[in-house]
Amino acid sequence: MNEFISKHGVRLLAVVAALVPLLVTSLPGIPWEALAAVVAALLGAGEVAQRHEDSKTSTALHTTAPWDAAAAAQAELTELELSKRPTADPTA
Repeated sequence: MNEFISKHGVRLLAVVAALVPLLVTSLPGIPWEALAAVVAALLGAGEVAQRHEDSKTSTALHTTAPWDAAAAAQAELTELELSKRPTADPTA
């Protein structure tokens, strides 16, 4: 369950935030204090979700991709091939 919340926390927060206006319209007798508490909790949860997503992005940006090593190896092979290519004779 924790892994699911970690992967889909922002989506779950969006669903809850979308349900609040629906509850307000279907239950008009809800006191404003309860609504203020729910809004404050949603804002706090949104901040937590944003920080979690930022940390995942930062981790992803600072992790070396496996394609970086392949690109470096390809660049070395290209340089090797270019260095072995016969040069054209300018006098010919």
